[in-house]
Amino acid sequence: MDSIDVLFKKHSFNSRLLLEAMRKRGVALQPIRKTNFVQASYKGHKEVLYDIYTNLVPFTKGIIIDDKYYAKKFLSSKGFKVNTGEIFDGDYKKTALTYAREIGFPVVVKPTISSHGENVIMDINSVRDLKIAIVTFLSKYNQSAYFLIEKQFEAKEYRIFVTQSGFIAAVERTPANITGDGKSTIRKLIKVENYRRMNPRNTCLCKIAIDDISKNHLKKQGLSFSATPTKGQKVFLRKNSNVSTGGNCYDVTDSMHLSYKKLAKAILNALNVPFVGIDLLCSDISKNMDDYKVCELNSAPGLSLHMMPEKGKSRDVANAIVDVIFPPVI
Repeated sequence: MDSIDVLFKKHSFNSRLLLEAMRKRGVALQPIRKTNFVQASYKGHKEVLYDIYTNLVPFTKGIIIDDKYYAKKFLSSKGFKVNTGEIFDGDYKKTALTYAREIGFPVVVKPTISSHGENVIMDINSVRDLKIAIVTFLSKYNQSAYFLIEKQFEAKEYRIFVTQSGFIAAVERTPANITGDGKSTIRKLIKVENYRRMNPRNTCLCKIAIDDISKNHLKKQGLSFSATPTKGQKVFLRKNSNVSTGGNCYDVTDSMHLSYKKLAKAILNALNVPFVGIDLLCSDISKNMDDYKVCELNSAPGLSLHMMPEKGKSRDVANAIVDVIFPPVI
């Protein structure tokens, strides 16, 4: 029997992880020709999948979850804490600048819909920097594109995955970084670290991105790619912790405090969906819940973060999704 990677080679890695879990559980899989849709069948129950999307989540509910502005408004209306923020477009740049002054710097500029931290601009500390950030953002979309301005909330970053069957998993994510050896430049250290991650690639880690964002983040620290950090010196290359741009990922499920487990389940119940990924900012997920912010929601969260973390236990989130799609399989 051909492997999932062969049968569904054009599908995302996320999708293949789920399809492999389904096949191991006896679910029949049929690719729909010339599309990335798959029909999954088990004991008369059929589902059409796209990536890990199913018809169990209504289209409008998926929009609410994945649109950062709608998600913020929905969560706030249900009493959950979210980052202070508002939506603007290119025609309201002056209003956006006034709003940023009102909520106070630093602020973040981000698109309403995106993934992997794309086009998120953080650490904006002045009106001048905000003007530049807005111009940069609009140049990547169009002059009428919507964007969010949020008050930056300094805390540790976590991704929580939770299902209606009671399954829960959590990882801590940290921004891309390297540690100096006293001899090598930052560029060389990144090259060495990227080689280590990819040869072989047996975790969720991606290559550390070398781009304008990392260049500017180094500049703020008085560094450049040609700088040589001292031995043991940790240098962060960007502010956001997305694994897709080189962030690190550690499983923290076993140390997750009960109060945060209850919070995740309450958010899932409010959304009334079978599963969801929750991006959470808080001081320490292992301690009783204090001030926190729900940063974003994900209707099709990355599975490899939990199944292939850099450190800690592997959590079989793909099987957990099978449990909620095909309850008879349990």
